[in-house]
This record gives sequence, C-alpha cells and structure tokens, in this order.
Amino acid sequence: MTAKDQKKAAREFAAKWAGKGYEKGECQKFWRGLLHDVFGIDDPDKWVEYEVPVATGFVDAYIARTRVLIEQKGFTHGLADKAAMKQAMMYVGALPDTMPVRFPWPRSVGGASDESELKEKIAQTAQGILDARAKYPDCSLADLYDDTFMPPELRKAHAANDAAVMEAYGFPKNLTEPEIVARLFELYAGLTGKWEAK
Repeated sequence: MTAKDQKKAAREFAAKWAGKGYEKGECQKFWRGLLHDVFGIDDPDKWVEYEVPVATGFVDAYIARTRVLIEQKGFTHGLADKAAMKQAMMYVGALPDTMPVRFPWPRSVGGASDESELKEKIAQTAQGILDARAKYPDCSLADLYDDTFMPPELRKAHAANDAAVMEAYGFPKNLTEPEIVARLFELYAGLTGKWEAK
C-alpha cells in the first residue's frame, strides 16, 4: 500500500465511522477495520488481544508485539475528553511485567525535580493538542493533519509537546527524526531485553 493509498483508505475509514461507534459493542470491529483497511494487516486478530484483564479493570485492546495499549471511548466523547487518557494511564500503572508499554518513560527532566513533575509537564502540552483539535469538531483527524491545511494552533501545540518530550529525554533540540527514533529504540531494546529475560 502506497502512502497515497493509505491516506485515501484512512479518509474512507474515518467517513465510515463518523458519528457512530459504541465502545463495548464495536471496539473489535473498529480495530479490525482500521488495522486491515488502513494499515494493510491481513489477520489483525493474530496480533490484538481484546478486553485484557489488569488489576484495575479491562484494557480495550493490547498489541503485545509492539507493546501498544489501546483505551477508547464511544463517538459521544469528543477529542478534548480526558476520560480515555486518564483510564489508559491508570491501566498503564497496573500492567504486569509481562505487559510493558511501548516506550521507556524518562526518569528525569531538565527543570523537573521528580517524575510526577515530568509527567505533568508532558500531560499539559498533550492536553494543548487535544484543545487545539477540539476547536475543529467538524474536521476528521485526516483533515487536521493534512500538512497543507493543518491549523496553526495545532501545529504550535505539537511543537510545544515535542519540545517537552525532547527535554524530558535529554535529547538535543537539533536531532533529526531518524536520530530520535534510533535513540528511543536503543532505550526500548535495553528494557525489552530485561523483560524478555524474565
């Protein structure tokens, strides 16, 4: 699938689900469709576990191979709704060692004295992204993230979040995207090696 084909598939998928989506009844159907139709994965159920029990409840979906936790809400929850984010963070804290999340969380940040301050700084800038999206309720994510038409306030919010994350990891501001990914995977590889050794 080319990038152009994938973008077209994403728009069609977004249009298909616009104004509908029941969390409990259609979660699996939604993710099967997204992974198959947009990402070209032939057998999504081979990779995704649904309603995974953890100490604080049930994770909507979990992709063990890439260590991705998914918490979603129905279509009545807007993009600015914090419910899914709060619930996901609660689940992350309750995950057993056999279900690690995808990226290593940095333990210190330039001006932050502890991890809670670090999380708050990143959470605030992440909320800025949600707030910027919420100003355009009639636009799909595909529309909002079209590079030509991306709203200035959304671009600015992402830049602020990027800066907070870069500071958190202690990365130089001039790193290229491939260099950032390489450093993250170095950290990730170290942690997954520890997990797999258990």
